Amino acid sequence: MVRILLIQPNYRNIYRYANSKAATPIFPPMGLAYMASILKQNNMDVKIIEANASNLNYTQIKEAIEAEKDLEYIGITASTVLIEEANEIAKLCPPNIKVIVGGIHISSLPKETLEEFPDIDIAVIGEGEFTILEILKNIDFKKINGIAYRKGNKTIINPPRELIQDLDSIPFPAFESLPIEKYRSLTTKNKNIGYILTSRGCPYQCIFCADHIIHGKKFRYRSPENIIKEIELLMDKYDIKEFEILDDNFTLLKERVHKFCNLITEKRLKFLWRCTNGVRIDKLDYDLLKRMKETGCYMLSLGIESGNNEILKNIKKGITKEQVVEIVKLCNKVGIETRGLFMFGNLGEDEKTMQDTIEFAKELKLDAATFHITIPFPKTEYWEIIKKEGEMLPKKWVDYVAYDNVVFRHKAINDPEKLIKIQKRAYKEFYLRPGYLFNQIKKIKRLRDFSILYKGAKTVLKF
Repeated sequence: MVRILLIQPNYRNIYRYANSKAATPIFPPMGLAYMASILKQNNMDVKIIEANASNLNYTQIKEAIEAEKDLEYIGITASTVLIEEANEIAKLCPPNIKVIVGGIHISSLPKETLEEFPDIDIAVIGEGEFTILEILKNIDFKKINGIAYRKGNKTIINPPRELIQDLDSIPFPAFESLPIEKYRSLTTKNKNIGYILTSRGCPYQCIFCADHIIHGKKFRYRSPENIIKEIELLMDKYDIKEFEILDDNFTLLKERVHKFCNLITEKRLKFLWRCTNGVRIDKLDYDLLKRMKETGCYMLSLGIESGNNEILKNIKKGITKEQVVEIVKLCNKVGIETRGLFMFGNLGEDEKTMQDTIEFAKELKLDAATFHITIPFPKTEYWEIIKKEGEMLPKKWVDYVAYDNVVFRHKAINDPEKLIKIQKRAYKEFYLRPGYLFNQIKKIKRLRDFSILYKGAKTVLKF
């Protein structure tokens, strides 16, 4: 039986506030969990080392690797900011073990990554569930679509793999291989949280988004019946009382969301749920929001990005400020909390347009807001624009973190320190308004509510 160890790198040393329970969520590595379920279904011996949730250092990761006997492969997932971390883990592996790395960075730059990091043997490009299965079945590499590998002094990149069309055909993530009790999110109303992915792919054209590099631009989705089955399983097995839907586009098809809500009602399921990764403003309406609220939805993150219509047009967001105002009003009307997601350093920005965003965020009756610095990730449209018209600063990949770092210059965005100052100003002006603080204090009903408010305020002040 083929044995593989899948590893989620530890990002707590990368994200500045990751050690603070108030600041950074600890999400399960859903990609690894889906891979593990496929491999188990095909009688592979697979184990997941969750270095992040368990806060493991290199010594502990190496010990975990050495404790596994007769390993043939190690698989590591890595975003752009984690690719160097993935390489450090690859260095810990004995030479007889093949190291496979997947994720958005290596999918964007497979040739460059293999050349930069010689300890990585195989790149999985795109969706990896069936790709890694074929690797473990010892199929000839040249016959496996969706991989890159070395042959002598050459880097071979095979044709892309076709995207998985029927997401219901994929078994549920192997949650039994993960430390479920260690995952957490900011401001949840319960401690037992379940995490769900219900779709892949995005048909929109936002110039800063790299998700389509792995999942494509065709929206593919699980049926409401399939989602409910997973929810029921997690509720029964792990006593989950609240779910976080991690999709980028959960509300894209309104009829699907209505069917999901109707099934919750029909089955008399009682749980809270929220969408924290950002939903499209233009795919919400009063009837949908009301139905979501009735079935336990209490919070939505709204992908707003900018408070300037010209900038929204530049980044191809496909929404307007006026639409944002209307949807926030509707969320308030039905009683759904809102978090606005904003970015500084978008295409065409200057100090005025960024101040427009701060003022707009303050005008909206939002319950929370995040202000990130735009990162032109590899192979995005914005990355190509910056390379042609501006300058990518000589930084390490670990610096590509949106919280408090700048990795490029472009026209009026030419002073990284000024951009960071604007970001800090935004947090200060948004959160330290007397009216905002008063409204948040009024919402305190439980000790947990007070704890969340206190930790959040402490994090903002520290930043």
